[in-house]
Amino acid sequence: MANKMIKIKFFNSILEAQLAGNLLKEHGIQNWVQKKGMEFPGDLGDSYGAELSVAEKDAEKAKEILEIEGGKQEE
Repeated sequence: MANKMIKIKFFNSILEAQLAGNLLKEHGIQNWVQKKGMEFPGDLGDSYGAELSVAEKDAEKAKEILEIEGGKQEE
């Protein structure tokens, strides 16, 4: 049975989310970074952030590692 993945934090940049994901990986926590945002046509640029998700069983440990106060999950 696969573990349910839950979102533990939203980052304003993909790079920040990837760095946090790498930190979790170093502590043995598998994670998933999903890009969120939209692309604008022409020269208007892009607006992206990213969500960091982990297995439900690892969520508390991941939050402690990332020092997320209050442990509020995003839906």
